[in-house]
Amino acid sequence: MAEASSSSTQVARRPPLQDGAYVLRKLASELPLSADGQSANNARITCVEVWNGNLYVGTSAAEILHFVLLPPDPNDPSAEPTTIIASRLEPVYTHPIGAGVQQILLLPKVNKACILCNNTLTFYSLPELSLDSSTKPLTCSWVGGVDLNADEEDPADDGVVVMLGLKSRIRLIRISEDAPPRSLKTIEYGGCLVSVRREAFSCAADSHSYALLDVEHQQKIGLFPISSLDPNAGHVGGAAEDITTTQHVPSRSVSSASVHPRFPAAQEEQRSHARSTSLGVFGTGDPASLRTTSPRPPRQRYGFDVPESLSRTMSPAPGTPPPGTPGRSPDRSHPERTSSLPRAGASSPDKPLPPAPDETTTDQEPKEEPPPPPPFVPLKPHVASPSPAEFLLTVGTTPSEPGVGMFVNLDGDMCRGSIQFSSYPDAIVVDGSGIDLSTSMGPDMDAEEGYVLAVVHRQINEQIEYGVEIQRWDVDAEEGEASKEWLNLDSLGDASVKNGEQATIPLGMRTVVQPTDLILPEIGAKLTVKRLKISSSDQSTTTKESGKARTAQEKADAEFTERLSTLKTQTVLWAGNQIWWAVRNPHVTRLDARLEQAQSTLTGDGVRIQPNRGRLEKVLGDIRGQEPRNESEYLSLIYIRQKASVLLLMELILRSSTNIIIFENEKRITEQALIDGEIDPRVIVSLLPILSTEVVQGPEGIQISGGITTLVEQFLVQNDLSTMPAVVNGPFGDNLLHLVKRYLLFWKRRKGMASVTNDPYVFQTVDASILHILLLLDRDSPKGPATAGSLRAELNELVDNEVDCYDRAVTLLESFNRLYVLSRLYQRNSKASMKATNVLATWRRILEGEMDEGGEFVDGELELRKYLSRIRDQALVEEYGAWLANRNPKLGVQIFADDHSRVKFEPTRAVAILKEKAPGAVKEYLEFLVFGKKHTQYVNELITFYLSIVITELETTPSSRTTLLQTYETYRALHPPKPTYRQFITDNALPAEWWTSRLRLLQLLGSNQPTTSSYDVPSVLARLQPYEQELVPEMIILNGRQGRHQESIRLLTRGLGDFDTAISYCLLGGSSIFRPQNSGYVSAAEIPSKTEQSRLFSYLLQEILHLDDIAQRIERTGELLERFGGWFDVGEVLELIPDEWGVDVLGGFLIQALRRLVRERCESEIVKSLWDAQNSIVSNEVVERVEGLGPTVEKV
Repeated sequence: MAEASSSSTQVARRPPLQDGAYVLRKLASELPLSADGQSANNARITCVEVWNGNLYVGTSAAEILHFVLLPPDPNDPSAEPTTIIASRLEPVYTHPIGAGVQQILLLPKVNKACILCNNTLTFYSLPELSLDSSTKPLTCSWVGGVDLNADEEDPADDGVVVMLGLKSRIRLIRISEDAPPRSLKTIEYGGCLVSVRREAFSCAADSHSYALLDVEHQQKIGLFPISSLDPNAGHVGGAAEDITTTQHVPSRSVSSASVHPRFPAAQEEQRSHARSTSLGVFGTGDPASLRTTSPRPPRQRYGFDVPESLSRTMSPAPGTPPPGTPGRSPDRSHPERTSSLPRAGASSPDKPLPPAPDETTTDQEPKEEPPPPPPFVPLKPHVASPSPAEFLLTVGTTPSEPGVGMFVNLDGDMCRGSIQFSSYPDAIVVDGSGIDLSTSMGPDMDAEEGYVLAVVHRQINEQIEYGVEIQRWDVDAEEGEASKEWLNLDSLGDASVKNGEQATIPLGMRTVVQPTDLILPEIGAKLTVKRLKISSSDQSTTTKESGKARTAQEKADAEFTERLSTLKTQTVLWAGNQIWWAVRNPHVTRLDARLEQAQSTLTGDGVRIQPNRGRLEKVLGDIRGQEPRNESEYLSLIYIRQKASVLLLMELILRSSTNIIIFENEKRITEQALIDGEIDPRVIVSLLPILSTEVVQGPEGIQISGGITTLVEQFLVQNDLSTMPAVVNGPFGDNLLHLVKRYLLFWKRRKGMASVTNDPYVFQTVDASILHILLLLDRDSPKGPATAGSLRAELNELVDNEVDCYDRAVTLLESFNRLYVLSRLYQRNSKASMKATNVLATWRRILEGEMDEGGEFVDGELELRKYLSRIRDQALVEEYGAWLANRNPKLGVQIFADDHSRVKFEPTRAVAILKEKAPGAVKEYLEFLVFGKKHTQYVNELITFYLSIVITELETTPSSRTTLLQTYETYRALHPPKPTYRQFITDNALPAEWWTSRLRLLQLLGSNQPTTSSYDVPSVLARLQPYEQELVPEMIILNGRQGRHQESIRLLTRGLGDFDTAISYCLLGGSSIFRPQNSGYVSAAEIPSKTEQSRLFSYLLQEILHLDDIAQRIERTGELLERFGGWFDVGEVLELIPDEWGVDVLGGFLIQALRRLVRERCESEIVKSLWDAQNSIVSNEVVERVEGLGPTVEKV
């Protein structure tokens, strides 16, 4: 709380905001204007000059005070310079007219000073003001006219030409360093009070009017009177006048070129082009010559008419607003600016005059008396030159009424609109070369705004108040009027200052001979990079090496700050016994002053940060699209954009803390301001509840501009983030989280760009904050996999790419119980050696029941099985494959049997692993080997597993034995047609492992495939023998394997009653008993011969005849003999059939047998006939062959 109180006091005592175009900086104070100190109240400053660390002050007491300006302490360059008086000089003068020191003209090129005191000019050497004894004092009313176009860097080998205002003429003299002044030329222009010269052209003024002089050709154009009320002004304006007079012969050492130096080629061309419409102005005075060369209408030329605004009828009425307030006149749209174009109300020589008024009308209507003109008060002329081709002159009516500034070019023509002053100025100064909006100017060109500073006054309640009015001269009328302002005089620190704009003591102002560098500490305080003091979760400790580097960096920053804070100024302002610099207010301080005004609402106390959104948006709108012209403006615009964006975000935070839902357009404006400012995202994160802990600082901390550092620290002191509401589903989430997330993603996308910082701590904060925000926003999303465009998809995309905050991300995901997302983070960001280990360990945690809030790990076991097939670490595959086989044997054994897996296991090795770590999956694996891989060597082992399961069940569970016996009884009770016993027990299978194992056992035992039938029959039979009553199908198969067909057929018919299977047994020879329906085609080689089949059918008939049920015996016997009578011998059948059975039982069999006998007899007769025919054919062939050979005689 003490810290907060201290901060509030500091803010409350801060100096007034300086948002004007110029600010004051003290040059010297408490100057001893009087030597005895008694008459100091009567002495006043009349003129001031500053050059090369020296301050020269002229007073009304006819004294020159010379001060040496000592630079401030190097450790505090922003401090005021120390003034030490070096000398107090009383210049020589002839008559004490009471004016005191009137002018101090310094000529640094020749190290001379010209001091005019009481109309007496004396010459001194610089800098110590030693009197030049070789030159006698001269009497004149004014001295000056140094060529403003002369380059200050050029050497003055031939001296400097100045102008002296004598009583009846102007004299040009050359002043050299080592020679006395020499007269060059005399111009007939008397009573000159002021003159400003640009090479050969000079704009001068006497006590009544202004004139444009050509000092080279000695010609003059009268311009216009100073005061429109001056009765002695006479006729002003007209053709060019020849003011040549007998001049003194110049010294041989004086070059004619030094009097009228030439323009550079480009300037000469520009000047010639600008004067193309007034050719011959400075020609001979012959009117005929003017008419032939001038493009104007053939009438006599009259310089410049007095503007209408200066006429008495246009002067402000007593009821108009006081002139002290700059503004537009209510009577005209822009009365303060006129144009050189003809006015609509001006009379034209070609237009006829209106008719004379009728006398009767005049007699009938009473004449309205015009108001008497105010008394004439002489006005002091002012001449300034804002550019090489222009002069600014002031005209007016009375000192208290508005004055007008007129711009004329080197031809005497008005070249731009006029400007208005709230009263006739006491002094004017022009500053800046101006920006020519008509030309194409890139942002890199050295352009500066043009300003006019005028000391004006007004009288209120018999008290005169003084102020400095500032306005632009290089813009159009409307813009210039809108930019008019007052110089803030609060820096004077005097009780006479009112409202910061007016003072009751007279003010003086002028431009000194040489620009001076001045340091504004405000710039450095705002733009200098400083460390933001905030607490964060990670602050690295600094080492000695980093401390040395920081010291070097601080030194470099100090030099950079000094360079940015150094400004040049050439304008001084004085009041009483104090002198100030009038410094052009930099862009950054002006805009920052507006931001400080917007930092607190009008209803607030001005101490607590309560940003005014409207003002902030106005500032950003004013600089939108503005291109910097130099490095300082570049940094200033960045600073202003960043600070304004931070203030807008603070405004959102404060409103969100009061549970206000903010409009979308305000959030968009704030987001765009943040993006345009590109401020360090750690600053933004540090302002938010919950997220402020994600800020990561390196050894150097967070380095940002000092002005923003102060703002953020003050905000954090005033607002406790831990007490702010941070409900994600409330204003905090709606107003801030989505906005900040988009800004952080903007920074993340720019990572690696050349213009973006490579500070790793920045992007650690960015990634951690984005992850934290997404976890907060996704907390209430439905469980399950991510959908396209959802927050969960953004979260997955974030962790699926590289993140810079790996450790913090793991901590966050663990704290939010997002294990599946954590596994994705491991997959992308873990070290290669630990990637699979971390992923599998996390998945195992989920599968074992640990909380995963997202619920995204759907079909987790299948995902794990696929993942194991893609990795190469055999130890991990073995470990997690066995673990999965324990959980899900069918899925787990696929890992060990997958031929496409990157890690492959030999069956013997896999079996050994499963036996050791997952015994329950061994059977599944063996089934895969036997049935899938056709590995016959594992048949006995698999059969053993099945037998063990079944026998164990029968031994331990009597109900299972009962179940088996009941299945036999149930099957025997079925009436034909009925399925085979194998189909029956399959269709009525119990959901028990032992039942399934028995089915697979029957499949193995009864298969006729060589890969599965090569098992050890005696050993299996030995194990089954004790349970032959319960395991009848198994015993049938094993008896058949041993050739005990009669026993097998007996069990099939009398034990099971499965006559269909018994018939199949006889046909197939018992080789594939209990074959499944989809077992495929049985090859002919595997089918026994018909003799063997007949023998087996004989066994079957015998067993059927021994059935207990006589009806079933008769039915089955008749069906067997009718269907398969061809395999039986009639005689044998008749011997077996009981005599008491009717013929109808054997009717079908006997008919078939007789038909077969008849068919066989007919077939035999046919065969016999065929053989007889064949024998006859052969005998005939033999006879024919013998006959063909003939007899053969053999001799014996």
